[in-house]
Amino acid sequence: MNFKTLLFAPLLLLMSNCKTQSQTQNPASDNKTFTLGINKKASIPNSKVTIEFENISEDSRCPANVTCVWEGIAIVNLKAVSGSETKDIQVATRDFLPKQVTKSFSYSGFRFTLQDVRPYPGGKEEAPTVTLKYEREN
Repeated sequence: MNFKTLLFAPLLLLMSNCKTQSQTQNPASDNKTFTLGINKKASIPNSKVTIEFENISEDSRCPANVTCVWEGIAIVNLKAVSGSETKDIQVATRDFLPKQVTKSFSYSGFRFTLQDVRPYPGGKEEAPTVTLKYEREN
């Protein structure tokens, strides 16, 4: 192996793990997925649980139609309410321990998973939304 091969092989390996971020993720069409706009709430049927989307606190995702070495992350702030209990929650597009955020969280007997955050950087202009999926925990 020559010096150039040794120098560029790790870079090529990193780039091969990247995806073009223009692909959109369609939320599941079941009744356990919901999309919220900023300051909008969703109530979980047959429970006292309500989830409110407060804001996007960070968005370092790779812009649309660009291939990046690191995919980036979006972090959103939610407010969960069950009866008189209120909890502020941060959830992210992927688990990221340096920021102490995860893609899923448990609250009041349910498991919530962040499915999508819109708008995507560099994509079309649209109002911010989050899509969450939930399931009852056993």
